[in-house]
Amino acid sequence: MHPTHPKEYELHVEEGNLLFAGVDYEMILREAEKDADIVLWDGGNNDFSFFKPDLTICVADALREGHEEHFYPGEINTRMADLIMINKVNSLPNADQAKKQAEHIRALVKPGVPILLGNSIVRPESRDPSTGKLLDDDEVATLVYGKRVLVIEDGPTCTHGGMPFGAGYVLAKQMGGEVVDPRPYAKGSLEGVFKKFQHLVDILPAMGYGAEQIQDLQETVQSVDCDVIIAGTPIALDNVITLDKPCVRARYSLQLERNYMDAMEVTLHTFVTE
Repeated sequence: MHPTHPKEYELHVEEGNLLFAGVDYEMILREAEKDADIVLWDGGNNDFSFFKPDLTICVADALREGHEEHFYPGEINTRMADLIMINKVNSLPNADQAKKQAEHIRALVKPGVPILLGNSIVRPESRDPSTGKLLDDDEVATLVYGKRVLVIEDGPTCTHGGMPFGAGYVLAKQMGGEVVDPRPYAKGSLEGVFKKFQHLVDILPAMGYGAEQIQDLQETVQSVDCDVIIAGTPIALDNVITLDKPCVRARYSLQLERNYMDAMEVTLHTFVTE
């Protein structure tokens, strides 16, 4: 169940999940309860559940240490959590930094709350533009290795979310691409975005608040001198704008070590059986 962020729907639809969305939350909940045994609230950005939850899982970002305490309503989620997941640990120079973050979070949460460390595994996906067929790993590698790459990331994550990069940049470096600075090519409102968020250097945030800004994004993308695009956006970018270069999509999934998987299973089992 999701509030009003359509960009987040695509992955649920791909997975075949039963999905409810809208703005009349009580009506949505009552309809969801007719068809589901468990209702999962997937809040937009860092929002807390609009319903009283029986179980709260809070995901913290290993690359944004301290944000769990410095932002509303993220701190509410941290303090209410029955389980904390610190993700993207594999993007840190050393896992000890995540363990330090976990100790800081420990002072905020309820006693006994499990704090797990997870890795975000990024992999490429691309399709033949004429047939729609998925390319194999070697074909995708040929598109990126040694090539000039425009990295496009999720807008909110890299603007007011404060991240200088996302999964797209991680994948570009992982695959040996040469990341292009998009700032000289910015059109229209995107020029203002780069002036406001000066930590953005190597990535283009996928800003699309209205038709005019979507057009600015398309014109910017088509102006960049590059060989290939890597998109770390939650949705397929070519469903929103016209891309005139090959595009590789950064897909990401959670990886847990066995001890953390066991701890999560214990928490979920207790929730399901109570």
